[in-house]
Amino acid sequence: MLKLPGLLGLSLFALSACSPPAPPATTAAPAPASTVTPAIRQAVATAVSAMVPGVSAQSITPTPIAGLYQVIAQGQVLYMTADGRYVIQGNAYDVKTRTPLTRNAMDRLRRDAIARLEPGQMLRFAPKHPKYTVTVFTDVDCPYCRAFHANIAAVNQLGIAVDYLFWPRTGLNTPSAQKAVDVWCARDPKAAMTAAFEGATPTPATCETPVARDFKLGVDLGVDGTPTIMADNGVVLGGYIDPQELLRRLEAVHAPQRGDRG
Repeated sequence: MLKLPGLLGLSLFALSACSPPAPPATTAAPAPASTVTPAIRQAVATAVSAMVPGVSAQSITPTPIAGLYQVIAQGQVLYMTADGRYVIQGNAYDVKTRTPLTRNAMDRLRRDAIARLEPGQMLRFAPKHPKYTVTVFTDVDCPYCRAFHANIAAVNQLGIAVDYLFWPRTGLNTPSAQKAVDVWCARDPKAAMTAAFEGATPTPATCETPVARDFKLGVDLGVDGTPTIMADNGVVLGGYIDPQELLRRLEAVHAPQRGDRG
């Protein structure tokens, strides 16, 4: 694994030892954009749709980098020029402030999406007075999801509430997706979910369900496997995690960071 400080230090030494002094700057560097104009929004959105037909940009925002705009599409972060011609995919960092720009953007996206969810849109397993809440994209046919749910009582005893959303790994209109529908439409959905995790086949049922919406939301938030466990601040905690490790990670992501105020 490359270490950036060492690599940068070596590069700077080489420049100072072998390169002539840089000429004085004659023009100021262009300032980063503070807004996204309608023309830029249209150009970038058109470029995204051209790259991946059927996919639209979820957000287009300015960045601290002059000439680049941060674009989130189908749970992926891109950096694009104002005309939509050039695109960079990767992690962007502010070295001066040590800020992970890409990760923070996805954390905000997930945090805001979780905050908009209504209690009646998910299956909740919770203690009476939870200290923490996690949102879990799950699949009743997923072995690791079953292992996680087998510990649900222990998770709740640690003061952690679990809000489940359905994310059948095989996609919609599949047997796993139908099981999610059957669980949601059962007379007692929580009991039906627990039974399904234990290997029982849910009783066929039909009703209006959030399964398709949950699946699309997961795609938009970058979910690519199950279980995907998210803290309420949008941080992805991991896949299968045992109860004590889950508590440790929640305490870590909610701990005050150096420089925080309040």
